[in-house]
Amino acid sequence: MNWARITITTSDEASEAVANYLFEMDAFGVELKDAADSTTSLIAYYPLDDRVNTRVKNLKNFLSKLPTWGIQTYPAKIDLKRVESEAWTEAWKSSFPPQQIGERLLIAPTWHDISSDETNILIRLDPGMAFGTGYHPTTRLSLKMLEQTIKLDQNVADIGTGSGILAIAAVKLGAKHVDAIELDPTAIPVAETNFAINGVTEQISLCQGDGIKAVQDKYHLIVGNILTKAILPIIPYCPSRLHPEGHIIFSGILESELEQVQEVLIENGLQCVDVTREAEEEVTWIALRAQFASLS
Repeated sequence: MNWARITITTSDEASEAVANYLFEMDAFGVELKDAADSTTSLIAYYPLDDRVNTRVKNLKNFLSKLPTWGIQTYPAKIDLKRVESEAWTEAWKSSFPPQQIGERLLIAPTWHDISSDETNILIRLDPGMAFGTGYHPTTRLSLKMLEQTIKLDQNVADIGTGSGILAIAAVKLGAKHVDAIELDPTAIPVAETNFAINGVTEQISLCQGDGIKAVQDKYHLIVGNILTKAILPIIPYCPSRLHPEGHIIFSGILESELEQVQEVLIENGLQCVDVTREAEEEVTWIALRAQFASLS
């Protein structure tokens, strides 16, 4: 069977929105590659049939709308190529080897024959179905900070759960319960499948909603691996959902956006207490941990 490989080169800012749209168009796997010029290439695969041209047209229309939503897409280039089935499936799988993150977390796709042991916490997650599979700096930063912060029997809120990786990690690191919230309805069944594969379904409540506004409980830990444009409007809702000694972890922040996020945290009685960075080429991503300012 022949396949169509669609490569979209766009801004880092627009990459998550574009990835979600590719999933909505039933992509068979999406790979993200950061470049040195603050751009990201997203590679998606589709059956080579009479719907390919329509998909490309719809994608162009979607890209043209993003600036009206405050998301810049420059340079927004689309490339279409024909590939053989075995060529892309094996090459795609080889791009996702098992990886160790932090001290104990081991992320591995289901096609790798790996057994969990006493030193590793194994998370099974196939790339290419929803945002957040451990192969992007923002997810790695989130996982490392989550591992350093979480304590046994805590209640956790995962905002923008995507693939569900942070919710899964939270449970396997000892969380009592996780509320996983996702705005995109296409990601919900993916997260459900991943929860089942990892045996954590009973400890996680999954719902579709607009971030922390969708829940009313108080949490020991609120985590969100989302873009700064999504982080800023939810910060004012966090204090009322956070335990007095709780923590907030945000990832998906660019270096140039850190000061703005810190200012909004302060305006809402919160204080950044830890910042970690990971650079890929010339792009530097940031994750931060915050708590109530009175505890700093």
